[in-house]
Amino acid sequence: MEVEGLERKKIDNPYNYTEDQLAEKKLALHNMKIIYPDVNEYYAEMVYDMCKNTDEAKIELLKQKILNEPFKYKERYKTLQEELDLVVNDTILNPIVVTGRQPLDQPLEKVEPNTPCGGVPAVEPNTECGTDSTDEPDADADDEPPILSQD
Repeated sequence: MEVEGLERKKIDNPYNYTEDQLAEKKLALHNMKIIYPDVNEYYAEMVYDMCKNTDEAKIELLKQKILNEPFKYKERYKTLQEELDLVVNDTILNPIVVTGRQPLDQPLEKVEPNTPCGGVPAVEPNTECGTDSTDEPDADADDEPPILSQD
């Protein structure tokens, strides 16, 4: 429906492609999605636009730079697997344990897993967290109302 004085939204076309070029781009992006299913559409479109609107000589320079220049972090990471291992070691093997209530402006302290924290005994693996063997109500239970589900 046309409204006088208002324009319809037009697709962004910063490179001023013609209708034929837009159809060609759409087909190319569709084929790229089939060939590279894990690549985000945004990045695929960026690569298409760069390849379509950049001189062949500049693209060849980029290719040569990638092939000839050493990786910026070559000394730190020999392979991608070593980088992933560092991330695993920092986050999974050395977790941050939150001990009780603490102000947001204070950093979290690192505590070894399964060690007593602030007088609270450690939770053994494969047990339910926070369950006591006694049926006594928690002393802090009156401080906060229970969270009700919206189902």
